Amino acid sequence: MFESILPGPPDVMYDLKVRADNDTSEAKVDLGVGIYRNNAGQYQELHVVKEAKKILAQNDPGHDYEVTTGNELFLRNAAELMFGQDCPRLSTNHIASVQTISGTGAVHLAASLLTQLNPTTNPPTVYVGVPAWGNYKPLMKLVGLDVVEYTYYDSVNRSIDFAAILRAARDAPSGSVFVLQGCCHNPTGADPTPAQWDELALCLKQRGHLPLFDVAYQGLGNGLEEDVYSVRAFARMGFDMLVCQSFSKNFALYGERCGALHAVCGDARQAANVRDRLRCLIRWEFSSAPAFGSRLVNITLGSDALRAQWYVHEDPKQQYGIQLTLRLLQARGAWGHATKNQDTATRVVFHARSSTSGKDQIRSPKTVPCKKLIDKYHIYLPPNGRINVSGLNESNLSKVATAIDQVVRDSPGLVRANLA
Repeated sequence: MFESILPGPPDVMYDLKVRADNDTSEAKVDLGVGIYRNNAGQYQELHVVKEAKKILAQNDPGHDYEVTTGNELFLRNAAELMFGQDCPRLSTNHIASVQTISGTGAVHLAASLLTQLNPTTNPPTVYVGVPAWGNYKPLMKLVGLDVVEYTYYDSVNRSIDFAAILRAARDAPSGSVFVLQGCCHNPTGADPTPAQWDELALCLKQRGHLPLFDVAYQGLGNGLEEDVYSVRAFARMGFDMLVCQSFSKNFALYGERCGALHAVCGDARQAANVRDRLRCLIRWEFSSAPAFGSRLVNITLGSDALRAQWYVHEDPKQQYGIQLTLRLLQARGAWGHATKNQDTATRVVFHARSSTSGKDQIRSPKTVPCKKLIDKYHIYLPPNGRINVSGLNESNLSKVATAIDQVVRDSPGLVRANLA
């Protein structure tokens, strides 16, 4: 019966995690999967989450199912965090919110909804700026959506290629979908400025495009309010849009799969219809969302003391790791742009100069640097060369910097290491 089933395409993050988890070497340094790690290299629980768990244990609600669309208090907290408590479109019920299997589940649910926008026409084409999170394209194609890629990042100037982004928006057929990362761009860490977001919004509005925001790192860039400037600005301009929200990073609730999808609609009637359609899609796919993570978020945001602690939470080890790495690493190249880019999991990316095109190309791990870091030094990082900086600590920082320096020097085609 299953003879015709072929294996799936390789997943570099899956393969990397399996190999790292099975490496028993004392020299191992795991800089792969983007989670916050302590000085022992282990998962670090936020203090507010630890306190919320104590409160939850004292008021144990049991393990009943949530309703299909999710916990209403959690959804209200999530929406207010994303759009602001004073958002007019919230108070007028223009926003349909449902709970999802974290950010990935929100993007998948949004993609499924896109296929049903108009049953009499073909679904819209989805535009994704590259480089991008590796899941966007397969998630969209899984539900039958066509994906067009355009240039997002200028590796020469080490900044977003805003002219290319605007060109893609102007050239795309009216009514296309544009996937936009609200903050802490994965994998480059380079975000538009508020002025650029405003200009892009005008362009997308004129062309009648639908924004699909993915917000996985709210609060880990410039701040909780600043990181969702784009979403709130687009909401004020009256956009219909989809907003995917994750609590994996900012609450360190990775394995609890806690997230939400918000559909911002033209009026309350549309929002009610969209929410009910999302109810059906959830019911047919996973029935109801996990409860544990959303309960911890509710307890934290419902307590003035815990909420205040969470708002001001900072990660001093993060900046320490970045600055000390830059100081220790003697590799060739300019590093001044490094601290401009946002994200709790700042990425180190190796670039090689192509002798034929003169353009910077991200090297495959098979062409020496990343593969050598894994094979020779037991330093685990994905093929695109980005690292999770929070995996650095006092005991491994010098080792990692020295190893990166050495592989750069040992690779003739590698003209610089680029913290991007």
